[in-house]
Amino acid sequence: MPPSTPPTAAATGYRRVFAVREFRAVFVAHALSLLGVVVSEIALTVLVYGLTGSPLLSALTFALGMLPYLVGGTLLSGIADRCPPRLVLVVCDLVCAGCAGLMALPATPVAGLLALRCAIALVAPVFNGTRMATLTDILGDGELFVLGRSLLRIVSQSSVLVGFGVGGVLLTVVSPRGALTITVCTFVASALLLRWGTKRRPARGGS
Repeated sequence: MPPSTPPTAAATGYRRVFAVREFRAVFVAHALSLLGVVVSEIALTVLVYGLTGSPLLSALTFALGMLPYLVGGTLLSGIADRCPPRLVLVVCDLVCAGCAGLMALPATPVAGLLALRCAIALVAPVFNGTRMATLTDILGDGELFVLGRSLLRIVSQSSVLVGFGVGGVLLTVVSPRGALTITVCTFVASALLLRWGTKRRPARGGS
């Protein structure tokens, strides 16, 4: 069995990754955006159940997040190569913020809530693919990239657990629409971090 990386060496490597200003912005924005997605899923599911009293529709609301994700990954993946990456990331966050804001409006019907849920899931693979491409530009393709990617994966894997916890706590003190309003703030904060914390780079496929 090959020797494992000493903990002190790994810690030193992670410190080098966090020393890169652009990576810090991407890391925090990634965490905020994922938190917004998970909390909005929980809040919307509770909201739909409160409006309809239907466990089936509530389950459908939660499950809808996967289908558009598959479609978005197939149909929209080329956007990451045709547009400047920072623009794509910021627009994705703002689309999610707009959708969450519309979900929070009392006048939005259940069908509209489901459509908005699909829209958030649709842009998720575009955001994730572009973010990974940007990570290569920021950290290169060596050791720093490997460490940075592992940090983002840790955030992604823990976001569900943390998001469910945060969403559950939020729903004990605010309404589902109030929780959705809070997620608008997380998406906007992520967009601002990406806009002002990362450099503008040309599209990989040319403009």
